[in-house]
Amino acid sequence: MAKQTKRAKARRPKPAKTRAPKQAAKARTWKTAAAKRRIPHYRQTTDFTCGPSSVLMSMRALDSKAPFDRASELQLWREATSVFSGPSGGHGGCGPVALALALGRRGFKAEVHLNHRDVFMGERTRSAERKEVMRVLQERDLAEAKRKGIPIHYETLSQAQLEERFRQGMIPMVLVSTFYIHGDHVAHWVVVTGFDPENVYVNDPWVAVDKGKTPQDMTAFPVPRRAFDRMTCYGKQRERACVLVGR
Repeated sequence: MAKQTKRAKARRPKPAKTRAPKQAAKARTWKTAAAKRRIPHYRQTTDFTCGPSSVLMSMRALDSKAPFDRASELQLWREATSVFSGPSGGHGGCGPVALALALGRRGFKAEVHLNHRDVFMGERTRSAERKEVMRVLQERDLAEAKRKGIPIHYETLSQAQLEERFRQGMIPMVLVSTFYIHGDHVAHWVVVTGFDPENVYVNDPWVAVDKGKTPQDMTAFPVPRRAFDRMTCYGKQRERACVLVGR
């Protein structure tokens, strides 16, 4: 191809756009103003029902007549179990898609965000047979979610995106490691209740009564923003999951 020798016409740089004073003030307020929601706390009654307990809190925040009792907690667990707890088994935990389906059956909107397409928490078990059980259950959940139009996004929400959706009225249920709050490495579900420039606030359904904790201690628990980013990444596979709940 012949080399082009024609000189490109110089372009005059366009003047930078400036925001009107009211628009600039609004943008600053969005980034600095706290956004918090009063979400009632529900203390999980078993070691394995953090997901159902988070669902109960989210539903009650959106509907004052939503159930808030142990029978409902255990029914939700029975519906949403799709994960073996720990390497040697134990009572099952709840996956994000199964929790979203349970919310949909109760008339709530749900949207799932995951950072991978593999078996959710599949590396928690050393048994190939148990992992296969999880795969079958989770694939069935995915198929049902598709039929019912529940959005499944294979992407991680940034903290800014999570805050934006919260401000729009959605309640995030987020997978975390319990290390920051409780000092051990356990997969766990919590409910986000607010944001301010320094912290993300969560309702944690696990109340360590043996350590003198109360439900009030675990309500709107402040987590520094940097710690929240680390806390919402679980295990060697660095799994992230979030269920956004709406009405």
